[in-house]
Amino acid sequence: MDVKSKATTDERRAELATAEQAVASPVPSGGALALVRRIIGRRPSPPPTIIEDSQGTVAVAAPSTRPPVYLISFLLLVVAPAFAAAVYFAFLASDQYVAETRFAVRSAQIESLGDKVKSALSSITVAITTPEMSGQDAYIIATYIRSRAIVDDLSKTLDLRAIFRRPEADFWARLKDNASVEDLVAYWQGMVSVYVDAPSGVLTVTVRAFRGEDALALSNAVIAASEALANSVSARARDDAMKRAESEVRRSEAKVVAALNDLRAFRDKQGLIDPVSAATSTGALLAGVLAERIKLQNNLFVAVRAMSEDAPTVQALKTRLEGLDRQIDDLKSKLTSNAAGAATIAGVLSQYEQLELQRVFAENLYEMAQDGLERARQKAEAQNIYVSVFVPPALPQEARFPQRLSLSLLIPIGLAILWGIFALIGAAIDDHRY
Repeated sequence: MDVKSKATTDERRAELATAEQAVASPVPSGGALALVRRIIGRRPSPPPTIIEDSQGTVAVAAPSTRPPVYLISFLLLVVAPAFAAAVYFAFLASDQYVAETRFAVRSAQIESLGDKVKSALSSITVAITTPEMSGQDAYIIATYIRSRAIVDDLSKTLDLRAIFRRPEADFWARLKDNASVEDLVAYWQGMVSVYVDAPSGVLTVTVRAFRGEDALALSNAVIAASEALANSVSARARDDAMKRAESEVRRSEAKVVAALNDLRAFRDKQGLIDPVSAATSTGALLAGVLAERIKLQNNLFVAVRAMSEDAPTVQALKTRLEGLDRQIDDLKSKLTSNAAGAATIAGVLSQYEQLELQRVFAENLYEMAQDGLERARQKAEAQNIYVSVFVPPALPQEARFPQRLSLSLLIPIGLAILWGIFALIGAAIDDHRY
């Protein structure tokens, strides 16, 4: 090899070494601009390959070229969908009309003058047996509006599938053909929105349809179904209160019957209709005998003073006095006795008073239960849970959906942001690979 060709070879080697160092040098810290340039321009190429033959000839292998992946992905993932969305919203998207209503679940309670003057016990009983709607009922109604139950209820009066497959609806927005019940429920949840204001319990229901008349009809149907649900819940609560009151009446009545049966068995066993009357009559008879004995003792005292002990008059008085003493002892034994197991009016009267107390207590409980049942019945008839609509739905005149301009702008921006995030991640990984 001559000197000239060797010098040329050395120069080419130096140039290739310089180029190789420039390509292999990493991106300096803070070089975000260089990273963005690689994303929007081209991907980094591998360093050139130097080939030297046996005679000292130097050749450079051309670097492999790659397609512009970022540019292709930007066109496919951002430009094409944004263009398709703009065309859809500009020429294909069908108008959707919105009917909005606002209502609250309320309970009407009618309180009579008699209820205001009830005793404390009666007030407690009424409070237990009176059903009232709590604050969670608004959420119950909202959940019902978003559930399959209302779809089944409305399907009995409205053809929801026909409403959501109107000829005006475009291919993307309409309910698909041969949709299952689950598909219909999911579509319903996308067309109906419910908002509950927690402090006030006010429900705001928004219904969309492809015709203004359909949106209005669906709104009215939702209100009717919600009111039916509220009345159903209230009716079940009132029925439970009535059942509890009736059960209390039956229990009290059973106690009264048992007390009366115990009294009848006691009377049959003792042979007394009213031990109190028997004790009264026995006491009155004992008082009369005692009075007669006192009188007879006075007569005997006078006769002994005037006649001898053997006089017939004195003996007759003594005989009568002994008979009165035996009668008095017999009457006292009937009233009271110290002998164990002796049947006395006092013992019978004690048992009778216990049974009578049970009877009176059972009858009072029965009267209270009857009064509670009557008040529960009056409350059940007077109280009604209803849906108070203070913003009724109106027939929409203009379509509010779709929001063509805003969606046509937001969709490209959102796609570009997502693409940029993934592109930056891919470029960072690709940059650290070489």
